[in-house]
Amino acid sequence: MIVVADGGATKCDWAFVEDDKIVERLKMEGINPFSVSEEHIRKVIERDFLPVALRYDISHIWFYGAGCGFGGDIIKRVLTDSLPTTEIFVGSDIDGAAKACCPNGEGIVCILGTGVSSMQVENGVCTKRLPGPGYILGDEGSGTVMGRMLLSDFIYNQLPSHIHKLFTEEFDVTIPEIIDRTYHKPAANRFFSSFTPFLSRHIEEEYCRGVVRYNFEQLVKRNLSQYDTHRLTVNFVGSVAAVFEDILTEELDKCGMKKGVIVRSPIEYLVKNLTTELKIKNIQC
Repeated sequence: MIVVADGGATKCDWAFVEDDKIVERLKMEGINPFSVSEEHIRKVIERDFLPVALRYDISHIWFYGAGCGFGGDIIKRVLTDSLPTTEIFVGSDIDGAAKACCPNGEGIVCILGTGVSSMQVENGVCTKRLPGPGYILGDEGSGTVMGRMLLSDFIYNQLPSHIHKLFTEEFDVTIPEIIDRTYHKPAANRFFSSFTPFLSRHIEEEYCRGVVRYNFEQLVKRNLSQYDTHRLTVNFVGSVAAVFEDILTEELDKCGMKKGVIVRSPIEYLVKNLTTELKIKNIQC
């Protein structure tokens, strides 16, 4: 058996695969090594993953996760300590997204979820990739930045009166609590992005649609426009891309960019393409 994982900042999706078929799925909280400590990652793995994993004879794990471009050694160490006889590969979430969305090795792929990451691949090789600086320095288009803008407007009394009323009816949160969660508690990105569903629930409102549209305008301008969009399709992975697909499509059309696939979670695509690749390499699933 092999295990394939797609790990975002907010959630991690695991697939236990045997004979090319997913026999069990597991969803748990995100374990981005840039957002949470190694101690917390160990706790989550031991609490949520191991009880399921120990029921199977796992030969390989492929873990593609947020923060693993530079922090992947932490994830590999934790998984190796937990399953010492299992061969483990750890890659970045954008590598996993490219494998899921560009099986022919050609295209541009963009993760739009809690954070933002993007890359261009040609002939199966990355030919261009922008750094993912996080929500403080960038990440326009992400759930984190959308949520942060909403909270900032709430703090500064910039919400239209009826939106303010809806917000306070749905969230029992105070300004001191927002400040505390932002500067004194871990995983502020998750906190910010937890407010993004408010925008989708009220997307018919001009204010909410405006926040989303502004973020996608900036995403196209500052990020996607640097790739060869005139000849390659742009593919998207993540909840933000899936939920706001109509607005995202409008912004791509404005700039003459061709949309490829949009998937909320790439795990099934990832499993399908990875198992095909393993067959070619004669690795048993």
